[in-house]
Amino acid sequence: MQIVLLSVVVTFGAVLRFWNLGQWSFWIDEVFTVRDAQNLSFDSWQVIPNPIPYLVVKLSILLGGDSEWGGRLIPCLVGIASIPAVFGLGRTLFNWRVGLLSSAFVACSSWHLFWAQNARYPVFTFLFAVLTAWFFYLSLERESTLLTVGSLICCLCLILSHTLSVVIVPALAVYAVICLLEKSNRKRWINLLIFFIPFAIPVFALALPEVRGYLFSGWGRNEWQRSPLYIVLTLVQGVSVPIAVTAFFGFVVAPFNKSTRFLLCYAGVPLILFLIASQFQNVAGYYLFWTTSAYFILAGVACEQVWKAIEDKSVRILGILVPCVLVVSLLSQCYLYFKIENGGRPKWREAFAGIRAEKQPTDKVVLSEPETGKYYLPELSQIYIGELLDDTDRFEKQWENTGKARLWFVVDVASFNVFDANEDVRSWIRQRGHLVQTLPAFSRAKDRTIHIYLLR
Repeated sequence: MQIVLLSVVVTFGAVLRFWNLGQWSFWIDEVFTVRDAQNLSFDSWQVIPNPIPYLVVKLSILLGGDSEWGGRLIPCLVGIASIPAVFGLGRTLFNWRVGLLSSAFVACSSWHLFWAQNARYPVFTFLFAVLTAWFFYLSLERESTLLTVGSLICCLCLILSHTLSVVIVPALAVYAVICLLEKSNRKRWINLLIFFIPFAIPVFALALPEVRGYLFSGWGRNEWQRSPLYIVLTLVQGVSVPIAVTAFFGFVVAPFNKSTRFLLCYAGVPLILFLIASQFQNVAGYYLFWTTSAYFILAGVACEQVWKAIEDKSVRILGILVPCVLVVSLLSQCYLYFKIENGGRPKWREAFAGIRAEKQPTDKVVLSEPETGKYYLPELSQIYIGELLDDTDRFEKQWENTGKARLWFVVDVASFNVFDANEDVRSWIRQRGHLVQTLPAFSRAKDRTIHIYLLR
């Protein structure tokens, strides 16, 4: 029965993840990943700190073709594989009913759906984190060296998918200390040393200026205003408010045993470290996407506790209402994802298709992300909007010196709201340009509309 029910959940999750897989255009970060994956060679991949997503996307393109569908094929399959993996973790920590409920919540999650339909790293971190946690917990329960090695391998794959996922190591370390306080023996110490020693060695690499420079370069700038509140709200909005609230009550009402402590360490320690780091580093809430399996499992625990609390069997059917309400709320977000939010992405492909239809050979296009133009419209010269931001008068003089050649301006509202908060640049564009097309898109409380202007 468990296999049949899980098969239904996985099949439904697979249908959702393959639905419109190639319809959404690549967004900015996807373009970076796809272009880097296409240019990946045997010499270059060895210096990439998180090579797994690039290697997999490159393989995905080779198998599925050079398109949105092809680039997302293997990430989609990885997303589907993570559904039964969550079932396994939930069943090991609690029971098969919690495992089934948590896997169903993952299958219906629009946030998990978004990353599964993405040629990016988060879905890989989700799967590898679940496997790492699952094997690590079992290794301590069974005193198994083989499971310890399996957990170590999965943890290395997790970190090679996204460097900041290394915060799972202190999370597991906290839980390991708790276990050692409860029971300490020679076999357990050996297994823990096997797991943690490989992560202790790289700490000495921080003495190298090159390593410190890498860690604090791109992530050191917080121009996106990512605060602790931003990180928390990203997680709550991502898993959905109903799941977040239910998970909180699941933690409160569940017996405070090994399983609950493990989930608290798994999700809580990385969150605390990120909240602290956000004071001086640029860290985003979706970097913790891999911890969300804990919230789905705790939501499953809450549902089961409601079922057990209803002693009268004649009204126990009411206990089914809680998971049903959660599933309906998650599916409602999936409906918005497909029908309203355009898959959570701006319409870049449609924008460049409109420019291509009316372009002339001497035209140029001004973008906040030139790499997007190089991917979708390589035949036109791309100009970074930064030239206009730095010196409006000089930019205008250069344009006049070229004989006022036609310029296309692709104004993606989400990015412009960050570096053009006062709308000075947009006002300059509106005054001199002609609005050609507007491609509206709104998702996750953010305006992702693209406006296309022609200056001639």
